[in-house]
Amino acid sequence: MDRYHMTGAWLADLRAALLSREEEVLLGVLQRPDYPALVSCPICDEGPESVVSRVEDPAIDGRRVVLVDFRPCRHGIWVAVGE
Repeated sequence: MDRYHMTGAWLADLRAALLSREEEVLLGVLQRPDYPALVSCPICDEGPESVVSRVEDPAIDGRRVVLVDFRPCRHGIWVAVGE
């Protein structure tokens, strides 16, 4: 799978959006039948069914990275740790 490089600011924005979504789900789960939408994939702008991130070892380009995968479009993002 090809991976696209993004900045640390992008990763921070993604984390904030996912935390906000989680809070919205927790506060409103009993009042609404649908969860709020996930953040769109930055490559194809499609709404994903899931967003998964993890820190991998070995690194990409000699750097430790966070990998973010969007499903079902299968676009992968990488962000250097500490960037």
